[in-house]
Amino acid sequence: MFRHFLTKNRSKLAPLAVLSFAGLLGCASIGSPGGGLYDETPPVLVRSEPAEAATSVNRQKITMRFNENIKLDNANEKMTISPPQVKAPTISSNAKTLTIELRDSLQANTTYTIDLGDAVQDNNEGNPLENLSLTFSTGDHIDTMKVMGTLLNAKDLEPITGAFVGIYAVTEEGIFPARGKEGDSLQLAIDSIVALYPDSIFSLRLFERAGKTDSYGRFTISGVGPGKYRMYAVKDGNTNYMYDVNTEDIAFVDSLIIPSVGSHTASDTIWNRFDSLKVDSIYVHEVTDYYPNDLCLRMFNEGHVIRYLDDMKWKDSTQITLNFAANMPEPPVIMLLDEEDRGPARLDKDAWLICEPNPTNDTLVYWLRDSVVYHRDTLHLTVTYPFTQNGIDIIRTDTMHLEKPEINVPEDQQPEDKDDKKKKKRRKKDLEEAPKDTLPKTVFMSIKLLDSKIDVGKRPRFETSAPLDSLNIAALHLEQQKDTIWVPLEFELVQDSLRMRRYTLHAKPHFSPGQNYRLICDSASMHDIYGHPVDSTAMSFSEKKSDEYAHLLVNVQGVEGEAFVQLLNEKDNPMQQASVKNGQARFPQAPVGKCYVRLVEDRNGNGIFDVGSLDGRIQPENVFYLPKMLEMRENWDYSETWNVRATELDKQKLDELKQNKPKEKKEKKSKNEEYLEKHPNLRKKLNK
Repeated sequence: MFRHFLTKNRSKLAPLAVLSFAGLLGCASIGSPGGGLYDETPPVLVRSEPAEAATSVNRQKITMRFNENIKLDNANEKMTISPPQVKAPTISSNAKTLTIELRDSLQANTTYTIDLGDAVQDNNEGNPLENLSLTFSTGDHIDTMKVMGTLLNAKDLEPITGAFVGIYAVTEEGIFPARGKEGDSLQLAIDSIVALYPDSIFSLRLFERAGKTDSYGRFTISGVGPGKYRMYAVKDGNTNYMYDVNTEDIAFVDSLIIPSVGSHTASDTIWNRFDSLKVDSIYVHEVTDYYPNDLCLRMFNEGHVIRYLDDMKWKDSTQITLNFAANMPEPPVIMLLDEEDRGPARLDKDAWLICEPNPTNDTLVYWLRDSVVYHRDTLHLTVTYPFTQNGIDIIRTDTMHLEKPEINVPEDQQPEDKDDKKKKKRRKKDLEEAPKDTLPKTVFMSIKLLDSKIDVGKRPRFETSAPLDSLNIAALHLEQQKDTIWVPLEFELVQDSLRMRRYTLHAKPHFSPGQNYRLICDSASMHDIYGHPVDSTAMSFSEKKSDEYAHLLVNVQGVEGEAFVQLLNEKDNPMQQASVKNGQARFPQAPVGKCYVRLVEDRNGNGIFDVGSLDGRIQPENVFYLPKMLEMRENWDYSETWNVRATELDKQKLDELKQNKPKEKKEKKSKNEEYLEKHPNLRKKLNK
């Protein structure tokens, strides 16, 4: 019966068979694992509700429909909605549909912009749809203007990532309009405060429109209408789009922001899809320009820091290390549970627990002096310290339980493998037959020289392995080499005021360039707090020669008022500093090697960088970077003329010097290109 059907309808089925065969052949000829070329294109937005640029919108549920199944990548973090929302919106995806629920009531006559960045990807290959956004209005028109710029750290011009930059509308006279209505006591009170203290609006109201900075510190505020605005920025710790916690980093613009629009002609080259060297066409079109597009805000913290205990470790049997998020105004109080009679930790060497803070007072090492304590397997302690809560420091006490750290076994004492059994037995036999030492082995404290080659005019420093209990200065000897003879020198030994284990040598009259010295410590000339003596030690050092330095003269232009110049290393840390006098900063002993230059306009002449103040509308001191690296050589003279304002601020700091380097997107290698390279005939076929 089936054969009869085929015979009767052969003429009708023949074309269908040919088409089916051709289709199968077409798929088979590509030969990639999926039966065709790989999907390398991102999803395409087919439609949205509301539609792009829709007006008179009153719905809080937004849906977007794509041409393929999608997935979300970090959408809650990447999504920015302007005006900002008090209640966080919800976002979800299902197959080809993306849904966003706005939980705040929509404002009347307002343009809304939802920016999703690259949060939407196709479900199979993960190709992201870049710069996805949707704009609609609850009124009868769309505000289309934009304001753009860059946000930098005021102290070191580092790009600030993930901060919010926002604006507030003002009247023609530059005054913030009142919002309170009769019966709304809260808004009326806010209006009164803002009228007296205009910048308080930054702490009392959400941004009216906002944008978020990317990894380069760049921001765009979209949907801006005509008018005048005040601009602020905040590193928003609690994500409420205003400066309401005094520990947050902030920035502000002195002048009013007046957005405008322009245009210019541009041309785009359309390249062949399958041949990257072949041009298909050139497209000439008008491009809309939005101004201002080069704003540069400098972010700072007014000096309010967040204090909390970041980490606490029992480093070894005699040391406990506390790491805090910021400097401590005074050392925390540590008490042993149920043993308060021992008293809190102190800075003097006679205490059972000795505190050694670092210079910034955020890392503190506590030395356990009492053997009854440091021989325990577990320590139960209370730590009392200043803790920042809602921008205010309170006194907090934490209870800590610390386990004694494991002792690291040296490599030469590690258990040996099976192949070394004979050697192990032989060594054991030798030890058993060796004569026994009847005296206990002496444990020595250690001492190390921090600078084997000191800079001209500097002094050598050494550091002990533990705080000292006693020091016999008469048993220390400083000597200078003259020809082949070592000549004794008078000296003073000064303990560092911040680091109790560090000491500085002061020779009388002074150390000399190019000369060799040594410090000899007699045996038992010093003892640490555990009773360990120092062994007989000699430490040699020398002072550099004058010709081991480079000589740099920086001619400074464009500086307003007093200023100082710093030479920086590759980690952006200052190595030397010199004041600008008569337009010049001199470094007669500049370090050799790679060097970078930073200038600070020192308005109060105190020699350090000072932050700004929002209440006083004081910007932080201006900082500039020489946009080039200097390669310094020994005994070379360098002269650099630098106009600090010749290069835009956001382009001054070199990428190699930035600590906050943006994550460069790796260029995705085309799987289709690899496949077509292996099948040139298919490429020719597709190009026809």
